[in-house]
Amino acid sequence: MDTVLLKTFLEVSHTRNFGKASDNLCVAPSTVSARIRQLEELLGLTLFIRNHQQVNVTPAGERMERHARFILSAWERAYEDIALSANLNKRLVIAGVSSLWDIFLQQWLNNIYSQMPTLGLRAEESTPLRVVEKLDQGLIDVGFMYEPPKLADMAIEEVKTITLQLVSSRQNQTPDDAVSKGYIRVEWGTTFNTLHESYFPQRPLAPVRVNSGRVALDLMLNCGGAAYLPQAVVAPLIYQGKLYPVADAPQIEMKAYAAYSLHGEHRDLIKQLLVLMQ
Repeated sequence: MDTVLLKTFLEVSHTRNFGKASDNLCVAPSTVSARIRQLEELLGLTLFIRNHQQVNVTPAGERMERHARFILSAWERAYEDIALSANLNKRLVIAGVSSLWDIFLQQWLNNIYSQMPTLGLRAEESTPLRVVEKLDQGLIDVGFMYEPPKLADMAIEEVKTITLQLVSSRQNQTPDDAVSKGYIRVEWGTTFNTLHESYFPQRPLAPVRVNSGRVALDLMLNCGGAAYLPQAVVAPLIYQGKLYPVADAPQIEMKAYAAYSLHGEHRDLIKQLLVLMQ
């Protein structure tokens, strides 16, 4: 099967519009239509329902999306492994949730890049769910997240303790005031949610909820508010007087975990590289 067909299918599925897909792929709309017809003929299935200007994905199309992404990712990885093998000893694919890149993963990657020039690297920011899915599908070699994944044949290592601190754009706030007025609730995961509920059982619902510390920080700096953010991230901003610690607010500790296959070809290398985090 031509991978171009799969790329075209995913673009149409994403845009729900043949014209937009053709613009994004830099081909004529007739080419997009022809590729989709060819893919449907190969599968013997209808992937899209076309009604005037509206395009809907069929149940078969929805199932195909996951397989198409897997096939393309596997093909890209195989191509890179072969193409890079002449100049590089090994290749490692790393994925982690965005906030961990801000806290320690970027520096770790910098160290690997500078100390191991013959190691090929591919790094990705992703959601916790996608990190787990990619680990399960073998699309990444090592994943970093806050909650240890429940996957078989997977090594799980605790690599960091992340201290979350309640900070605000306003001075002299009490903890109850900070989580009541202009509070930005960051979804750090199950552990955080449990501790947060125990510390603030009577708090009102937060008007803003985000799943990224980076998004919360940007909101605070530009619009004001309060949020629980990693101490390592907010420390320089507190020093600069851009944010203020909320006195007497409990700190919440999160654990960061690395997960990798017990039987993966890079298992020993990953163990070696995790030592660089110490």
